[in-house]
Parts: sequence; C-alpha cells; structure tokens
Amino acid sequence: AEAKQYEVIQAENAELVATLAVNGGLKAADSALVKAKVAAELRELRVREGERVAPGQLLGRLDDTEFRLRLRQAEDQAAAAKAQLEIAERTLANNRALVDQGFISRTALEASASSLAGAQATYRAAQAAAESARKTLDETVLRAPIAGVVSQRLSQPGERLALDTRVVEIVDPSRLELEATVAAADSVQVRVGQKARLSVEGLAQPVTATVARINPAAQAGTRTV
Repeated sequence: AEAKQYEVIQAENAELVATLAVNGGLKAADSALVKAKVAAELRELRVREGERVAPGQLLGRLDDTEFRLRLRQAEDQAAAAKAQLEIAERTLANNRALVDQGFISRTALEASASSLAGAQATYRAAQAAAESARKTLDETVLRAPIAGVVSQRLSQPGERLALDTRVVEIVDPSRLELEATVAAADSVQVRVGQKARLSVEGLAQPVTATVARINPAAQAGTRTV
C-alpha cells in the first residue's frame, strides 16, 4: 500500500535528557555562630536580625572590667620580674669582675649565675601570663568571623553569659545549598558537577545549581542517599 503523506515522519537527531525530581530545603552554605569566649555580662550588642556585616566588624562587647584588672596585675608582675632580672644580670657581671680580682670564690660566681637563670625563667613566665591576660581581654570584643547577614540574636545585653554561650548567628546568603535524598537505585545516575534546575518558592524563574557532594552511604531505615 502506498504511504500517505501524514504518515511519513522526517528522522532527526535529538538529545534525550533523563530527569530526576528531588525535593529539599535551602540553607546557607556558610554560616557562623559567634559565642562568648569568656564568662561575663553582655554589655552591648550592636546588630539586629537582617543586618549585613563584614568580616571583623564589631558586633558587641562583654564587660571587661575584671579582665582589665587581671591584665594590669599581670603587667605589674612582669615589670617586677624584669627589675629582678636586671639586678641579677648586674650582680653576675660584678661577681665575674671580683672573681678575676680574687676577691670572691668561684662558688659565689656560680650561685649568682644560678640566680640569673631563675630570674630569667620567672620573667618569661610573667611575660606569658601577661600575654594570656591580654588575649583574654581581647576576647571580650565580639567580631564577625564571616561576611553575611545576622539571622538570629541569641543573647540580649545585660545577660550574664557562660563560656561558649551563643550570642549571634550569621549566614552568608550569597551561596545556598539544597540537601535532597534520592533512592539508592536512582543515585547511580547522579554525578558531582551535574547541573540542576531548582524551582525556589517565591522566585518566578528556576535557579541553576550544581551537584556539589554525594554521600557515599545510604541513610539507615530509608535506604536513600
């Protein structure tokens, strides 16, 4: 029989695309929790939810009264240790001259050398204590570790904060991640670097994304990846 015109189809090359639908929630790829590194009262907090911050920006301060006193005490002890070290150095130099002239014994010289070594050790310890007190004082200043937006204020001025109390959460909305699960059988089709099109609630147009990571193990119970 003769083929009619509408039954004839022109063969063409075409790309076949397999799609895999997934669902998940978006979250910031980079976020940071600013915590109290010392136990003290939160004296001020300068940022609120929704405000943008830059790396190193001052966010707030803890009460530093106690830590300033500790630093002053440590610096005074270091200054006293330095004075004792200088005395020990002069004593050793004088005793060396006296030994050379035969006025004192070599045993006395060794004793003054030992005193100098002790004074040096005491001065180094005092310097380390002062540096530690200075670092602790610096930790009463709260600064942003990353650029981003303040998502939560977790403490309020006037609160007495314990060590590691969360004060502020910062997220970087410029790079978002979607975590989704797929069946183990479907996961073999997914590769790092593949492109994806995300339909985000509130956006009119889909967003282009890239597969960044694939967990090598399936989740217990659901057997999804």
